[in-house]
Formats: sequence, structure tokens, C-alpha cells
Amino acid sequence: MQITLESKPFAQLETDALVTYIFEESDPIQGRVSEIDAVTGGLLKKIASSGESTGKTLEFTLIHAPVGLKAARLLLVGAGKRAQFNGATLRKVAGAALRYLKSRSIKNCAFLVREDAANADTAQAVAEGFITANFETDKYKTEKKNGKEIDAVRIAGFSDSEKSAAEKGLAAGKVIAESQNFARDLVNEPSNKLTPKILAERAEAMAKEAGLAVEILDEKKIADLKMGAILSVSQGSVEPPRVIVVTYTPAHAKPAAPVIGLVGKAVTFDTGASPLSLPTAWKK
Repeated sequence: MQITLESKPFAQLETDALVTYIFEESDPIQGRVSEIDAVTGGLLKKIASSGESTGKTLEFTLIHAPVGLKAARLLLVGAGKRAQFNGATLRKVAGAALRYLKSRSIKNCAFLVREDAANADTAQAVAEGFITANFETDKYKTEKKNGKEIDAVRIAGFSDSEKSAAEKGLAAGKVIAESQNFARDLVNEPSNKLTPKILAERAEAMAKEAGLAVEILDEKKIADLKMGAILSVSQGSVEPPRVIVVTYTPAHAKPAAPVIGLVGKAVTFDTGASPLSLPTAWKK
């Protein structure tokens, strides 16, 4: 799925669906949404006054062939109380909108951010919401959701200068969300598809792609280092253990700077009594 920033006026966006969010308040049609209302001849105020669209969290209002817009559909998503709105809420709104449209076989859409929100933090939150929501767990299903894939998403509502400044946030959001999906994919793998050896191979490939140093310790090296706890636990399986060491060294690291180590445990098979434990360490 391709995600880009868009500076073209929302009324001129040719897309399968234009998405934006409204708040739960006495008049939800305010700010940039009121601009959409004006273009559509007061349609949104009519819908809101009827009680169909209130702005309650994750309430969806889908409008087909909206007058005044080049978009084939207009989707309003409730974002809840304005005072409680934050980056986490925006991620949830963006992700829920993508799942809603994806289930309707939409191929592309544009997400219009609200007034005073065209910045790097917003771009990052929306990108994270889209990418994590696009994750599917049907890898081993015989019948997949064929045809229900969103190919491209544009995050709109940015001026040219705002768009340039927000690119960094968009890039960060992609890395964070894609990393989450990478981990989710590993977690979902069955034990016969993700042994310690295969996990190490995938971690090594990931590290090399990201430009990180990586060292994989096999059972012989683990024994040489007298890591008895790992060896004893791994005896509960025919699969040998692995220890994965991923190292990130900053380009301009200060000689006296502290070293930060993060230690994790990956369990590829757990009987409930004698899990195969795979400590993983990262250094920064």
C-alpha cells in the first residue's frame, strides 16, 4: 500500500473515497468540515441535524456521489470529544476508516486532516493507523480476501510547505508501523513454521536490511559461553536454541556515551511447563 502526502485542494481530489473526521459536539460541522459542507450545498449540516452523524467515536457516515466533490464517496468518521482527541485517537480513526473502506473493496482513498493539524505528528499517526490496520491474518487460509486490497492512500489537507515539513513524520510512521506488522507476523506463525533457527534467520535478514550489525549464537557458541539456563530449557525440544544479538551504533556516537541494552525473550513453542526460551539482546 502506497502512502503519500497531498497538497491539492480536497474538492479536486479524484479518489474512490474522501475521508475526514468530525467531533462529538453540539455542531460537528465546523472548521474544514464546514468547507466540505459549503461545497456540497449544506449536505453535511442536514445529515448532522437529522442525528445521523453525531461525531461519536468510530461512527461512520458514508455518502455516495457527493455533489461538488470529485471523490466518488465521502466518509465521515466520528472522533469523539474534541477535548479528548489525541494522536492515539487519530491512529484509531485512520485505521478504522481503512478497514471500513477495505471491506467495501475500495482501492484508493484520501484522508483529509483537520484544520491546524497538517504537521509531522499528524502524518505519522495517520500512517501508523493505516499500515497497522492493513495487516491481515489470513496467511494460511485457503480462502483469502481476494480483491479487497487498498492500493494507495493520500493524506490530504497540507500546503506545499506543510507537506515538505511533514515528510519526516510520514517516514517515521511507516517504519514504526511496518516494524509492528513484522513482529505481529512472527507472533502469528505456528511452531512448525518458526523454529529458533528460522526466527534467527528472519531476524538476521531484517537487521541487514535495516543496516544493523547482527550476530547469531548457535548451540555450540551458547555452550562455550556457559549459558546453561538456555541450554537446559532448550532440552525440552528437538530444535536447538539460538541467541540473537542486534547492535545499532550511532554514526556520531560519543566515546563516553552509555550503552543501552534491551533483552527480550522469544518463545517459539511452549508446553506450559518447559518453554523453549530464546533471549534476544539489542545494544544501542
